[in-house]
Amino acid sequence: MSSYTRGFVLVLAAALVWSSGGLIVRSVTADSWTIVFWRSTSCAGFLLLYLWISERRLPWHLFRQAGWPAVAVGTCFALSSITFILSLGLTSVANALMIQSLAPIIAGLLARLTLKEPIDGRTWVAIVVAIFGVAVMLGRVPSGDDLVGTVLAVVSAFAYSGTIVTVRSQRDVPMVPGACFAAIFAAMVALPLAPTLSLAEGELALLIFFGAGQLGVGMALFTTGARFLPAAVSSLISLVETALGPLWVWLAYGENPGPWVLGGGAIVVSALVVHTVMARR
Repeated sequence: MSSYTRGFVLVLAAALVWSSGGLIVRSVTADSWTIVFWRSTSCAGFLLLYLWISERRLPWHLFRQAGWPAVAVGTCFALSSITFILSLGLTSVANALMIQSLAPIIAGLLARLTLKEPIDGRTWVAIVVAIFGVAVMLGRVPSGDDLVGTVLAVVSAFAYSGTIVTVRSQRDVPMVPGACFAAIFAAMVALPLAPTLSLAEGELALLIFFGAGQLGVGMALFTTGARFLPAAVSSLISLVETALGPLWVWLAYGENPGPWVLGGGAIVVSALVVHTVMARR
C-alpha cells in the first residue's frame, strides 16, 4: 500500500468515525461545556493508553520529539472541537457540519501561503463543486442563536484547517501527541465553564465513548493519515463527515435537514468520489 493510499484510508476512516458526533450530542441532555469536558477527558485517557501500548513504554519521549508543532496542533484541534460542540447546541447538526466543510478552501489557501504547496486543477474543481454543494445546503440567512452557532462553526472550520496544515508541515513527526494535547487543553478550558459535571443515568458511558471512541480513535486515524496527503485533499476527504452527520441525526431523531441539505450533501459526496477516482488514475 502506497503512502498516499494509506493516508487516504486513514483520513476517510476518521471522517466516518467523526460523522457520529452530532448523533451523540443529540442523545444526551447535558449542557455543551459538560459534554466538552467529559468528551475531552475520556479522549485524553484513551490517547495516552494508545501511545503507551503502541510504544510499550511511557510515551513522554514522543511528546518531546513532537515539540511545539504538537502544541500548535493541540491548540487548533482543541479550538475546533470546542467551537463545534458549542455550535451544535445553537444550530442544527446539518448547518454546523456544512459550515465546517469550508475547511478545504481554507486549508488549501493556508497550505499554499505557508507551505508553498501547489493545488492542482482537479482538486480546485472538486473544492469549488463541494462548496457549491454547501451553498445549496444552507439556503437561508441565519439569525439569533442560529447565527451564533453558524459563527462558531466558521471558527471551527478555520481551527480545523490550521490543524491540517500544521500536521502536513510536520509529516515526519508523529502527531498523535498533538491530538492528546488537544483533548487536555479542551478539558482544561471546559472545567471552570461547565455549570455542573453531573450527568443523567447512562450518559457518562455514552460521553466516554464519545471521547475515547468517536474523538480519540478519529484523532489517532487523522493525525496519522494526514501526514501523507496534501492539505486540500485531507480536507476534501473529511467532507464525508459533513454529508453523513446530518443523515444519522435525521434517521434517529427526525431532525429533517430538508431536500436542499440532502441535495447539497449529494453534490459534496459526488465531488469527493469523482476526485478520488481521477486521482487514483
